[in-house]
Amino acid sequence: MSPSFNISQSPEGTSSPADLPFTLQDIPGKGRGLNSARPLSPGECIISEPPLFTTASLRDSNTIEQDLRSTIKSLPKNSQRAFLSLHNNFPGSSTPFSNIVRSNGYPLGPNSDIGGIFPLVSRVNHSCLPNAQHAYNERKGKMLVHIIRPVPSGEEITLSYIPGGPSSQRQMELKQNFLFTCTCELCSLPPSEKKKSNERLTRAAALDQVIGSPKLVYTSPLQALHSAHELLSIYYLEQISDLRLPRLYYDAFQIVALHSDLVRAREFARLARDSRKICEGSDSEEVLRLEGLMEDPRRFENWGAAGRVWKTGSEDGGPDGESFEKWLWKR
Repeated sequence: MSPSFNISQSPEGTSSPADLPFTLQDIPGKGRGLNSARPLSPGECIISEPPLFTTASLRDSNTIEQDLRSTIKSLPKNSQRAFLSLHNNFPGSSTPFSNIVRSNGYPLGPNSDIGGIFPLVSRVNHSCLPNAQHAYNERKGKMLVHIIRPVPSGEEITLSYIPGGPSSQRQMELKQNFLFTCTCELCSLPPSEKKKSNERLTRAAALDQVIGSPKLVYTSPLQALHSAHELLSIYYLEQISDLRLPRLYYDAFQIVALHSDLVRAREFARLARDSRKICEGSDSEEVLRLEGLMEDPRRFENWGAAGRVWKTGSEDGGPDGESFEKWLWKR
């Protein structure tokens, strides 16, 4: 794996080393963005960036703008320039610093209410079909960006700002939260192809609800597992390789683990680990947790909670019997 771009203060105003995997360029209709400088491979970490500052100390809503002003003033000059050069989705108001943070802040983890400003990551533009995934690594105190599908030289590097869904839902969320209309590859499909994609993504949302039903997982695990398999087929058709993929494999792991299926649980833990590793790197907390479940799925806190409903392992053929995928998903 190639070394990532480790930025300590700011990418702005500094000469880029020749071996960087990307270049910072003006992107037509998008402002500045990152283009790959060479072919990039899935799992390659291209950015490892600490925050200029975090919102941890901003607790009084009445003084946020004043507190931000003081925080920014305390930064080195190049970091101040980096912050002030970031896009403001809400110009013309009396709270410019707050609005820059609102426009560019990233949470420090999926469950964190603390945000950080990462100037370089903020330069990565949106696509509904992204080729990269961001994730905050708490141990490193950095935001990491990994490539999640092959990127040829010269292609723009993109992240998704939203969870997904059919085009009308995506456009609404992007317009409301980021004030732009998306013209990415997925949003620019010909009408007939876009219709098919929207139908698949609408079905994907329904399947996700089915898989997330505790009652169904407990009482009809085979239906839940087959729904997860159908969702996976949609992800393949839609070229979805971001964090939705490892989450799906983990959902499948939970289904079989609740029903004490040791062999399948180990395989789904492996698939979840491998796909999450591409998105977050080998030392992410979730990757390490999944490796523990690979070693012994019975570490799962709800192991066997639904009882043993189906046969497992050598009793039903195992992964060396019928084709692996048919066996794995009990097809």
